[in-house]
Order: sequence, then structure tokens, then C-alpha cells
Amino acid sequence: MKLTFLGTSAAEGVPAVFCNCPTCTRAKEKGGKEIRTRSQILIDDDILFDFPMDTYMHMLRYKLDLSAISRVLITHAHMDHCYPQEFCMRGGPFAHELTREKIEIFCNSSVKDMFLSDSSREMREEVGKNIDLRVLHPYDRVEAPDLTIIALPAQHTVSEECLVYYVERGNIGAVLLNDTGPLDRRVYERLKDMGAKVDIAVLDCTYGAVKHGNGRHMGLYDAAEQAEIMRSVGLFNDGAHIVVTHLSHNTDLDYDGMQTKAGALGITVAYDGYTVERNR
Repeated sequence: MKLTFLGTSAAEGVPAVFCNCPTCTRAKEKGGKEIRTRSQILIDDDILFDFPMDTYMHMLRYKLDLSAISRVLITHAHMDHCYPQEFCMRGGPFAHELTREKIEIFCNSSVKDMFLSDSSREMREEVGKNIDLRVLHPYDRVEAPDLTIIALPAQHTVSEECLVYYVERGNIGAVLLNDTGPLDRRVYERLKDMGAKVDIAVLDCTYGAVKHGNGRHMGLYDAAEQAEIMRSVGLFNDGAHIVVTHLSHNTDLDYDGMQTKAGALGITVAYDGYTVERNR
């Protein structure tokens, strides 16, 4: 399994779209790893984790064939994780010679409602019929010949049943915890009881090198605690790789500063374009 971090920022991007704080000013000046677009992960070459408004730019930057995507896993209905209008272009006259005719989108009921509402004015019937919206609830399990997906409960927006995901392919397991605060130990225990084993753990780090506490996001030290809980319940395979992403501009550390603090905890800070690969 290969994960490519197409984008690694929180909703506002880094530099943030209207901001002139020191972090955003530095990012504009330095560029490179300091620039973060909205969070999105490509799993192998055919699965997307979240679909923000920066997806088009990711397609350009990484020369992606988005028509080859077979599945999209969406966490919740905020626009930096779900931008449904783009799917109106997935067919004629806007797109020709698609690599795959059909696509599955896994989501909660709020995302499905938003998707149908926001795309209704421009979605052509012949395009919409090839988009399969599949609503999942926490601990629902999807089994396909090449893939296992388990939906997990996120700690995020109270009014929405937000999700995070476990994905397994080729005996490699990844847990993807973007846009969530710390999860209860019982979530990881239940995931372990469902047969999951984790080789790659991706965790929210919206607030940088701090301990944020039991909110709707995490900082570095919350992520480290969550990784230790996963390890203590027996979820991790040997050599599990721990990565943090979804960083905001609300930190005074640049990439090197963040990686120094994270590295001391055995954690890697993702940047736009970072890849991690595990094989069995």
C-alpha cells in the first residue's frame, strides 16, 4: 500500500487564504514544504481519502488521472473534505474517455444530503447514474475482493456523524484519522476485535506541537498519545509508521521545527507530496 499526501493543511490552507500572520508570511516567502494545500490522500493509484476544493490543483500538480479513481472515502460535510460540485464534470461533455465508468463514494448521511443538494442544479442524469453514494455508519465494514474498509466514529462536529477510516489492502492496514479529536480507547479496542492490524497510522495535527486536549482536533502530543493507545491495545504491526497531517497556520513552527519535535516521538510530519509505502 502506498499513501501519497496530496495536501496536508487544515481548511484555510497554509498560507491561509486571507491571513498575514508570521506563519503565513513565512510560508509565502520560503515556499516548498511550508506550503500546504487542503488535506487529501491518494491510496495506491485508485482511492482518494477526502475530496477538497483543491482536488483539481492536486490533479495538475501530480498529473493524476482522476477518472481512474474507483472509490472516495469522505469524512464529513465541510467543504475542505467534500466538494461535490466537481463531480458534475465526471462525464460528457466535460470529460471523455474515462478510465473507469463508475465511482463509489463512501460517506455519512450528511455528506450524501449535501452532495445531492449541491450538485443538483448541474448534475446530468447520465453522469449521476455512475456515481454510487454509499452511506456508512461507525463500525460498518465493506469487503471487496481487493480491499477492506471499516468506518470509525470521529470526534469532530457534534451535529454530524463524522467518520474516519481503516483501510486494508494486500495485508497492509492503514488507519486514517483526519479532522478528529482524540478517540476513546474503546474505538481502538473494537477495531482490534474486528481483526484490524495497523502498518500506517495517519493522525490529525491541526494545532501543531501542542497538546490540544479533548476537542475536535489534535496537536502533536495528542497524536502521540493516540498512537500509544493503539500500540497498547495491540493494533500496531512491528515497524508501524506514524504520520501527522492536517496542520493549520496556528503554530509558530516551520516544517523543520515541527519535524524535530515529532521525530523525537517517532512521528513523521507529512508535507504536500510526501509518500509512505508498506509491502508485505
